[in-house]
Amino acid sequence: MLGALDRQLFLLLNAHADAPRWWIATAAFFAAHAHWLLLALLVGYALRRGKPSLTPLLAAVLALGLGALACELVGDVWNRPRPFVLGLGFLHLPHGPSPSFPSSHATAYSAVAFSYLLMAGHRTFGGVLLVLAGLVAVARVVVGVHYPMDVFFGVLLGGLAAMAAHWVVARAGRRYATRGMIVPPQASGKEER
Repeated sequence: MLGALDRQLFLLLNAHADAPRWWIATAAFFAAHAHWLLLALLVGYALRRGKPSLTPLLAAVLALGLGALACELVGDVWNRPRPFVLGLGFLHLPHGPSPSFPSSHATAYSAVAFSYLLMAGHRTFGGVLLVLAGLVAVARVVVGVHYPMDVFFGVLLGGLAAMAAHWVVARAGRRYATRGMIVPPQASGKEER
């Protein structure tokens, strides 16, 4: 039943051959080239916020690695064919027949977004990145390279990767702080005497 629903949602969201060219071009941009927009947002945020943005960025890099590894492992275990391989829908973006589940793009973008969402003081920016992740996820279905469940589980996997990365970063931060390598933040604005 879930497979049938997934196919119906795919056919509903996938752009038809007669869809407006601007719609297909916009979806293709987000599906294949949004990493430039993500990079510009991350650089702009880092320049604006400075050193406080390093911790969520470190967590994001680690989450990207964990998410990519998880996608590879799941793809090796469950080699779900992409919709166009089965002749389903319309393909608007050249793509190889690699495993469809889960979406590595949805995993990567959501891993970065959740890395900021999980950190106090960076949640607004994380929300912006989550909107971008959602646009990329939907665009991957619109251009015909993924089913909706591929991107849905990619977003979940990215969130789990970000949670794991935050646990590692927090644990490492505490370890180095207790060894005197990192100066822990002061709880109050007063210096101790």
